[in-house]
Amino acid sequence: MARRLHIPGLINVLEVTDPGEIRLLDGDSRLDRSLAPSGGVINRLRLARLRGAFVFDGEPLPALLGREAEGRESHHAELGRRLDEGAEAASWRQDTSFKTLLEGVAGQADIEALGPAAQGLLGRRFQDDYRADEATFAAARRLNDYPRVNALAAMRQRLSGQLRRDRQLLHERAQGDAMTLHATSVAVHNLVGALEAMRALVGTPGAASLPQAAVLGRCLSVPETLLRQVLVPLSTPCSPRRLVPGDLVLLRLAEGVRSSGDPGLAFMGDSWARCPARRFILALLADTWARAVAIRSGEGGR
Repeated sequence: MARRLHIPGLINVLEVTDPGEIRLLDGDSRLDRSLAPSGGVINRLRLARLRGAFVFDGEPLPALLGREAEGRESHHAELGRRLDEGAEAASWRQDTSFKTLLEGVAGQADIEALGPAAQGLLGRRFQDDYRADEATFAAARRLNDYPRVNALAAMRQRLSGQLRRDRQLLHERAQGDAMTLHATSVAVHNLVGALEAMRALVGTPGAASLPQAAVLGRCLSVPETLLRQVLVPLSTPCSPRRLVPGDLVLLRLAEGVRSSGDPGLAFMGDSWARCPARRFILALLADTWARAVAIRSGEGGR
């Protein structure tokens, strides 16, 4: 169900959780990804936090580019092609971090090892020499959380220089490449969430016999929210009042996926903003699960 928060001059937000409404609004060209300051005070603060975290060298990371942004569509298609090739070749098996992922999911390594290992594995899909460690993953976690922490915590991050240092570290490790930055600062957290869920599941009775689709359905982690800004006035059955420029629409993707169990919605497969890593991530998770189960079975036989 959609929820409207409207206090003139303060906040103008529509929150949507129904899968059908998420798809309807996502497909409406009158809404788009935009970080331009607009709307009430809280709207502007939310957008300022996103700009402070995810705009590098004057350009938003790929997941925040508008649908008509120059080069977005062709770059998106090229990225999808490259990742599909990686899925076909199971390229992660040659990565030094893959063993750590298996051991982490199987319970043979500390759960804290999953973050840096996943970050390194994703980073090296784009740059062969990408190096991740505890510091880079901690920086990515703080940066990803920054738009959502309370105002006092956000102020501390800014005034202490922590936000600047985190951004600088991640930017340097990514060598300034936007796709590497996105993968290692934003997308990595969904992968880690899925791996942690697998770790919790693998030790439960009967887990080894679960169908792959059931495992992925239970463990897949998706972004909590997709943000859209209203560009021109529109009326929609999703909102009790007309939406006007500057209003924000929050598509509560994770809640919509949980309520529907719709795997297509998880990756926005029929959207202009679909995730180009869908095939790669599903193949990586399926392979990790199968091998982690085999590791635990081997332990039981000794």
